[in-house]
Amino acid sequence: MMPTTISATRPSPAATAAAAPVTAPDPKELEIREKFQDFVAGTFYKTMLKALRSGQRKPAYVYGGQAEEVFQGQMDQIVAEQLARTHGAQFADPLFDSYANSLPRR
Repeated sequence: MMPTTISATRPSPAATAAAAPVTAPDPKELEIREKFQDFVAGTFYKTMLKALRSGQRKPAYVYGGQAEEVFQGQMDQIVAEQLARTHGAQFADPLFDSYANSLPRR
């Protein structure tokens, strides 16, 4: 029996350009999209890291106490923000598009 591989493919840029007319992105929409991505993806990653940390026990010998917990919380926040900026578009963009389509047109 042959192993099955699943791969996500995206249409080529030429096919996408041919299918949709090219318009300049609205700077205000780009700013809103970026803030939406920071919020949605940031919330997702912060929650994920918090759940990851809650499953860990405190070490018996090398534990920094409250200072370590504060540092770890700050570090998790920075990591979540960077993940949101670099990888957040993958699931924030479809949510934003759905949100934008639900708004009344002007």
